[in-house]
Amino acid sequence: MGHAHPGRAGPGPQRFSALHTKVAGISQKMLSHNLKSLVRAGLVARSVNPTVPPQVTYSLTPLGADLAEQLCALIHWFGAHTGELFAAQSSCDRAVATSDAGAETGAGAAGG
Repeated sequence: MGHAHPGRAGPGPQRFSALHTKVAGISQKMLSHNLKSLVRAGLVARSVNPTVPPQVTYSLTPLGADLAEQLCALIHWFGAHTGELFAAQSSCDRAVATSDAGAETGAGAAGG
């Protein structure tokens, strides 16, 4: 359920403290807010075990597990095509720079 990699939290129920440790750089308040939103959306189930103190665990619902699978596939696709994506960006940046340089040269000649 981590932001960087959906399957990273591991299978099965997770305690809040374990999730907080696994989701680097998130405050407890923001994690709590996000978990409430995920529970409301039906992606995460919240379970309270009536112990002293109460033990609260979070786990993916079937809908959440399906979404996590799709996100993992997308992350894998980006990883497999990173080189191609960077090459396309570099090619586009060179074309824009060449076009911009030509437009400036042309505008200067037309103005003079």
